[in-house]
Amino acid sequence: MTEQKIVEIFKERNFRATPQRIAVYKYLREHPTHPDVDEIYKAVLADNPAFSRTTVYNSLQALEKEGLIQSVKIDSGKIHYDGDYKLHGHFLCEKCKRIFDFEVDDSFCKGIDGFEIKKRDVYYSGLCPECK
Repeated sequence: MTEQKIVEIFKERNFRATPQRIAVYKYLREHPTHPDVDEIYKAVLADNPAFSRTTVYNSLQALEKEGLIQSVKIDSGKIHYDGDYKLHGHFLCEKCKRIFDFEVDDSFCKGIDGFEIKKRDVYYSGLCPECK
């Protein structure tokens, strides 16, 4: 995803396009591995030596609040980040610790009258095919 495309996405949402937010969002969109804040920080630091860990963390918080990314709290309290904001679930392999995405059917939510769903978290854990 190009920086220009990211700026357009941010502009459509009236979301301020800072260099930090662009770098963090670009990394997450290009690396769908559910990295944690330390992995993201190390990756963006190479091209942006002035970025601090706090700057990266604040960018992640702003991106999540805007609904552009989601945090994934599946691995013993460790927070991972996902640049895919569409509805899907996560599977944690208990052996290799990788996190996988899977599709979720949310049609069951349509029968819940009067409720406003703000967030959906669907997590499973077990063993991936490589670790079985």
